[in-house]
Amino acid sequence: MFFIAILLLSISIMLIYRNIKSYSTIFLFGLTVGYTLSFIGLVLYLSKFNISYEFVNKFFNFTPGSWNSLVLHNFNPDFLLRILNFGTILFYFCFLFFAISYTTSRKGNRKMIPIYILLTMIAVLQYFFYDPKLNLSIQDTAIEYNLQGLYKSYIYYGDRIFLFSNIGYIVIGIFLFIRNYFLHSHVRFIKRYTLFNLISLILLASVFLSMFSWAPDMLVRTTFSTQYPNYLHPDIHKFLLELRILPLIAVLTLVFMAYTVYKYNSIENYYRNLILITDRKIDTASLGVRAFTHSIKNHLVAIRSEAEFLRERVGDDEESLYSLDLIYDSCQQAFNRVEDAGNKLNQITLNFEPIDLNVPVKTALKRVNLKNSNISLKYHAVKDSIIVQGDPKHLQESIYNIIKNALEVVSSETGIIEVEVKEIGDWGVIKIKDNGTGLQTDDFNEIFTPFYSTKSSSTNWGIGLSYCHKIVTGHEGKIEIDSARNKGTQFSIYLPLFL
Repeated sequence: MFFIAILLLSISIMLIYRNIKSYSTIFLFGLTVGYTLSFIGLVLYLSKFNISYEFVNKFFNFTPGSWNSLVLHNFNPDFLLRILNFGTILFYFCFLFFAISYTTSRKGNRKMIPIYILLTMIAVLQYFFYDPKLNLSIQDTAIEYNLQGLYKSYIYYGDRIFLFSNIGYIVIGIFLFIRNYFLHSHVRFIKRYTLFNLISLILLASVFLSMFSWAPDMLVRTTFSTQYPNYLHPDIHKFLLELRILPLIAVLTLVFMAYTVYKYNSIENYYRNLILITDRKIDTASLGVRAFTHSIKNHLVAIRSEAEFLRERVGDDEESLYSLDLIYDSCQQAFNRVEDAGNKLNQITLNFEPIDLNVPVKTALKRVNLKNSNISLKYHAVKDSIIVQGDPKHLQESIYNIIKNALEVVSSETGIIEVEVKEIGDWGVIKIKDNGTGLQTDDFNEIFTPFYSTKSSSTNWGIGLSYCHKIVTGHEGKIEIDSARNKGTQFSIYLPLFL
């Protein structure tokens, strides 16, 4: 059972280590390492003094042969205690720091640097408080100067302070995840990731506390000889011996944790592959568009030239001139639309600069023409600047495309379009919501595919949202769609904040 647990923990560590891209994953990695070191340190410490074999056998299913081989190894007990103490302190420390780094924006993290320093100092003080050599030295000094009473008070209050602080780390960490889940219940990808982490951490903390709620602890006492200190039996709860199902629960928890990490990575890969597939469709479509536009533009130029030639030949025939003007204008409009389609699907170069997210939104709104229409267009902006690293030209074009799509699906009498800009965690968010006809769920994955359209308009090419997808993902952002038939549609653009 012990080796299965270590194997599962190792798998989890490898899965996390392969995806270390932020502070939160670093602390998740540290949390898992602390969990592993705690188990290893406890088993090796018990084997060093050949104690609690009944407990180890029931909990970890050690065979007598495996146990005897560990007993015969000449491990340094101080080193084993340091492993145990370091593992448990690292677990509590990284548990809270993982919760803070995951649920707090990078801007918020910077403001919390003094708290980070304070929590780190508490962890370091706790490690030295339980260090066996340092503790033995303090005990010898207390005996030498007849300060045993003061030493007992020091141990009693120090134990209580660090015990409550460690439990507090767990409680605060879980509270932060629950709070984050409800704060972002309307953001699908944040809610999903938060729930996965919350379930894993609750199960992990439950098993860890059932085993190590007593740790770290003063497990060394001085004797009449400084060379022979007394190493104590850990205060492992006796009821654990009766819970024969607890080892199975522990392993199942580790299995679930490994599965959750795997599932978390699978979701990431799913969205990554979905983006990759959409990008490939766009690139493939752009090749066809280039060939098509090159051919059609030649024909349009020829028709336009012939129209210009005929205008010179017909003289003052007003009806003929009117028809030729219509032909010329139609050719010009078709030429512009073909040119626009080709430009939107061609390779796009983004010129990044720090911009206030409100700027491209306001520019896009100025382009919207609501003359001869009763459509209500509402804009909700925040007073503070939301700075992202972006290309203002392409961002405003993407926003305008979505608003233009919304204008086509809402009623000219009762249509309402709302545009909102706000900040959520590490993301600047643009929400564009309408009360139009809405979409079916089957349309969600195809909506960004080139030439796919739910509208029957002859002027609609079905490439506007493909362009938006390309621009948003090019900014390392995310674009989500929420819609229901006859209830409207909401597009949400998430762009990383520039900090």
